[in-house]
Amino acid sequence: MKAQRIHFIGIGGIGMSGLAEYFLKNGDYVSGSDIAESHITKRLEQLGARIFIGHNSNNINSEIDTVVYTSAAKEDNPEIIRAKELGKRLMKRAKMLGTVVNDKYLIAVGGTHGKTTTTAMIGKLLIDAGLDPLIFVGGNVSLFDGGASRLGRGKFAVVEADEYDRSFLTLKPDIAVITNVDEDHLDIYENLQDIKTTFLKFCNLTKENGKIIYCGDDNNVNDFIDKTGKDKISYGFDDKNYLRIKEFNAGSGKISFNILNSKSAYNGIELNLVGSHNALNSAACFAVSKALNIDFDIFRKSLKSFKTVDRRLQLKYDSKGLKVFDDYAHHPKEIASSLEGLKAAYRVNRLITVFQPHLYSRTRDLYKEFAKELAKADEVVLLDIYPAREKPIEGVTSKLIRDELLKTWTKANYFQDKTKLLEFLMDNLKQGDTMVFQGAGDITNICSEFIELLRNN
Repeated sequence: MKAQRIHFIGIGGIGMSGLAEYFLKNGDYVSGSDIAESHITKRLEQLGARIFIGHNSNNINSEIDTVVYTSAAKEDNPEIIRAKELGKRLMKRAKMLGTVVNDKYLIAVGGTHGKTTTTAMIGKLLIDAGLDPLIFVGGNVSLFDGGASRLGRGKFAVVEADEYDRSFLTLKPDIAVITNVDEDHLDIYENLQDIKTTFLKFCNLTKENGKIIYCGDDNNVNDFIDKTGKDKISYGFDDKNYLRIKEFNAGSGKISFNILNSKSAYNGIELNLVGSHNALNSAACFAVSKALNIDFDIFRKSLKSFKTVDRRLQLKYDSKGLKVFDDYAHHPKEIASSLEGLKAAYRVNRLITVFQPHLYSRTRDLYKEFAKELAKADEVVLLDIYPAREKPIEGVTSKLIRDELLKTWTKANYFQDKTKLLEFLMDNLKQGDTMVFQGAGDITNICSEFIELLRNN
């Protein structure tokens, strides 16, 4: 088959980069643009992609066959305009993903939280079971050589199903996994009911004889799951679930538990991650193993050797009684899971979270919930909101969260200047502190700078 020439607008995004890497490894010619250089664009360049910094009509030439664009790209993007002028095939990233995976035996993992880790777990399980899966995940995974995809030649595909912009409605899974459903992306959805209705549509896209694997502990999922006529497997801590987590233990940066069903007990499951939420992610992976008849010993060994996806409560520094974590958590429920998991897993003298809110709309809608969950830390340090795709909203700043925190007597500071922030953190460190940098923006870079200061001092 003749090699394609594919151009990606927004190639530095994690979802786009995974697709770009897939086509590169498949022998196609890949180019792409983004507003800034990053470790992702550098990686793709090393793999053979032609990268342009900045969006410009000159980036689109007559030899390109297909132009793929993200949901964030607007109609006035000069590259989209030029592609239309040249009569090029234009495809949203979600639709392109569907064309790649829908003909496979597709396991699609959806949910407001936990889908990246769960996708990576399931992908690793299928690799360890010798099934050579194609994998697309919304994070960098060391198992996949630091990328967000894996080119597999088997009949299986494992995909993170993104609900943003209803992108997952382009997928037709054989197994749909729903980790949870929460109020989020209210710049796209009208309300929580709209979100639940859309997840139901996703479930109903499951192929004939397909299965739905879902967290039965989640009330929002339970509100709609019985409206689908598909076969279903529930998992969770509650006894009403078909797969039940029992004997859960946490400590020393690890968790262990058993899983029971009506017939059998599956004992001695261990995971080198923290938090009860990761037990739930593991139970979803276990349900997939049962659906595919993968031996329990393979599952247990695969899970025990699983390492966290980059930025998913990732331990980045551990020295002289100080631990520093980098965490992608950007929703109140995710913050709560991370902070509770850290407290349960380690002897925490003082837990400090450095939080960068993500999106003005999310901050406006959930600032009280953010304050409630951040108060689980002993001290909170707030940064300015990371705007991502949004323009500022009048009156919406990180002060909304800070003022709510101060009502609870939680120690809270707010910094707009990065240098002053780093100075404050260094000056206020105590032996035995656990610090976690949380957010979906560029706070990961600040975490890296802080760790560099620690190493130099």
